[in-house]
Amino acid sequence: MLNQQWRKTWLVASWEFMHFFKWKQEIISKLIMLAVGVVVFLWQTVKHDYTEEYRVAVKPLSSFALTHEKFSFTALQSDLAELTQALKDERWDAIVVEQSKQEVMPKLLILSRDKHSWLNDLHAVLREHYKEQYSQTLGLNNEQLEAIRQGADIDIEYLDESVKTQESSNETIALGMLIMIGVGVFTCFGQLFVSVTGEKQQRVTEQLYSCISPQTWVDGKILGQVLHAIKAMASVVITILLVMAFTSVVLNNTSVDFSFIDWRLLPWLVVFAVTGVYFCTCIMAAIAAAIDDPNHSGKSAMMLLPLLPLLLTFITLESPSGWALTFLSLFPLTAFAAMPVKMSLIDVPIWQPIIALSLTLLTCFYIRTAAARLFKMCMTMYGKEPKLLDMLKWFVKDPS
Repeated sequence: MLNQQWRKTWLVASWEFMHFFKWKQEIISKLIMLAVGVVVFLWQTVKHDYTEEYRVAVKPLSSFALTHEKFSFTALQSDLAELTQALKDERWDAIVVEQSKQEVMPKLLILSRDKHSWLNDLHAVLREHYKEQYSQTLGLNNEQLEAIRQGADIDIEYLDESVKTQESSNETIALGMLIMIGVGVFTCFGQLFVSVTGEKQQRVTEQLYSCISPQTWVDGKILGQVLHAIKAMASVVITILLVMAFTSVVLNNTSVDFSFIDWRLLPWLVVFAVTGVYFCTCIMAAIAAAIDDPNHSGKSAMMLLPLLPLLLTFITLESPSGWALTFLSLFPLTAFAAMPVKMSLIDVPIWQPIIALSLTLLTCFYIRTAAARLFKMCMTMYGKEPKLLDMLKWFVKDPS
């Protein structure tokens, strides 16, 4: 009996998944992304300026001496109009003019034929040069000047040993976790909204109730949408990693560094992400079944309720060891978002994620059955929508 019910559930799930998943479109989208990467690489190669050294004429007030691997500086006392004409004739790449001597630093004017990226480097080189010149007038050597720039070396230690150090704590992973769950939720939101409301208006579901129970139908639709969400989240993660690798190896000519990934934490993140998406999909399926006209229904905004745990977790990121995030990480309705974020920021006892995951799974099981009750009652109502009080009653208890 269970095997037959599972086959029906998988049949609905596979139909729901393939209803929105098209191999041709997926391949085309990936080829487009690959083509964009190739175009970026080719353009980066074509537009690269192969000039190894830029010629810079300097018109100082007194004397000027500076050597740099990227710029060739030449001090001249020629007339500014003559230097400007030489710049127009491309005999110089830039002209630096010391206009006036201020209290500590001269005021500089940089002339260039056009806007170039290397002008920022020239600006930084000149600022560094005049800082060194001024430090020498004060009697400071290079070591003293470097010490002033760096400032005091400050380390922070926490009495709470569970708080991770700045090196081991990774807020990027915490924020990325919330974003990935958001990607999964929004993927299910759009497709469930179209699927459920369309089937209700065309009266497709009630015809299937004769051979498939509402629970099986809901389980199949939820499972199919969760598979879509997993596919979307995996695609985003893989795309981000490929972009990082492409940027590091091709554009910056450096090695790929994925050391920021905490491999011990990764399994927990995956489990909580999938569980959270399943939980949110159950709620959205129940609410979507109550919508009669998607263009005018006031219940459409209720489908965004599953995003509330993500928002509450986001605004409590700054205090990972505080009572607020601790409560959210153990509360069944918010644990799927808060607990992995907390684990990314501080060290937690192993019993906390186990309890949070257990409570979330139990809540998902209850939400699953409640969603089937709501789905059963709401999908057979046409021309009107159920009241919120009726939905709450059906959510708690089977009306039949």
